[in-house]
Amino acid sequence: MELQKRISGRAVHIGDEEYESIRHSMAWNALKPDRRPELIVQVASDQDVVETVNFARENKMKIAVRGGGHSWCGSSIRDGGILLDLSRLNAVEVDPEKRVAIVQPVVTNREFARKLAEHDLAFPFGHCPSVPISGYVLGGGLGWNIGLWGVACFSLLALDVVTADGKLVRASEDENSELLWAARGSGPGFFGVATKYYLRVYPLPKAITTSMLMFLLDNLPEVLTWVEEVAGKLPPFVELTLLFTSAPPPLADQCKQVCIVVATAFADTAHMASDALSPFESCPLENYVMRDLNAGTPFDVLFDTINSLFPEGKRYAVDNIWSHAQLATVLSTLRDQFIKAPSPHTLALSLILPPQLANGLQMPDAAFSMIAPIYVDCSAIWDDASQDKPNIDWIRSTIQALEPMGVGHYVGEADLPAHPSRSARSFKQLNWERLEELRKKYDPAGVFHSYLGSE
Repeated sequence: MELQKRISGRAVHIGDEEYESIRHSMAWNALKPDRRPELIVQVASDQDVVETVNFARENKMKIAVRGGGHSWCGSSIRDGGILLDLSRLNAVEVDPEKRVAIVQPVVTNREFARKLAEHDLAFPFGHCPSVPISGYVLGGGLGWNIGLWGVACFSLLALDVVTADGKLVRASEDENSELLWAARGSGPGFFGVATKYYLRVYPLPKAITTSMLMFLLDNLPEVLTWVEEVAGKLPPFVELTLLFTSAPPPLADQCKQVCIVVATAFADTAHMASDALSPFESCPLENYVMRDLNAGTPFDVLFDTINSLFPEGKRYAVDNIWSHAQLATVLSTLRDQFIKAPSPHTLALSLILPPQLANGLQMPDAAFSMIAPIYVDCSAIWDDASQDKPNIDWIRSTIQALEPMGVGHYVGEADLPAHPSRSARSFKQLNWERLEELRKKYDPAGVFHSYLGSE
């Protein structure tokens, strides 16, 4: 094969013996897309990426880029063309004095956190520990401590990119700034291959602390009244989330589903954390069924908690909305849908953003532009392939029910094939139009796939 002679990595053709097992490994989700690229290219260097892009352009083949394969809808797995797999590019360098990290695409959130912790530094890591930096940052990045550190892509200072013409360039505010603009939020529709990310990092909070109250889902109305009151009082360094999930075993005889209210403080001292989380201690609602206050939760503990909610080996269908509507209106509608979920593993979460972030006041101009006070993310999770249809139907009917209250979607977690407009509705209109203009400018021949479901 001509390409294999040009790269130090591996090129696997659709007819090769190992092709099918490698194709399956390209998606973390056990619900594998029924799509087959002609070539899967596992690159080992930046030069391999350059050669692969040149080969694709010369042979009029389209490229889809895979970081860690955590796209729920399998964006990198397309019919025909080349799947360019970056999974061997996983190095990290940290400059603690400049507070900058240079990160290759498939370094995971947990790996990055541990490396930065050696220097008492941190980053708005994604919540899921096994997700790599690549797709997470490119998609925007709704990570830990978002209220203080902001959306992760705005900590992207520069990146090395192989463009559609096969050139390796640096994109920053000072050079190739249009590529940096696009890389901050375009996600799986980025028209290049990012091989290094230059990221601003932050002092590691010394007292990461979490308080949690669990209620029966039947008590949701009064819980939401309290949450709306509390949300406006929390400082930006407190992350507030509501989670709908099945009741844990000790409560299974009392109810089927619960609502968990969780607040995590990324504070400098234990006193600062406990003071910020004091509304949980003084909560006037006495009908909680479980409570845990001021628990120390360093990043490894936070990651383990999220891992338990999203176990590997399950089948997933995921989608989301942003909303400006009243919290009670949105989550009451969500509750009405959640009680119909066909799988007990399914969960739904709502992230409540601080006003200064939710209104876009802290955001530079970039592709990432869709944001609102409430982010709702629904995950249908199940085991058996025979249950694919009811679970996929449930996620789509749930988002459809929420759509009248929504203003758009987060591209990094969106069910892109659900509707041709899903990708466009993940950006404000002017930002979407500019993104598509830049695509035509930097990739006029369409070497790189656009968004799944939009082509």
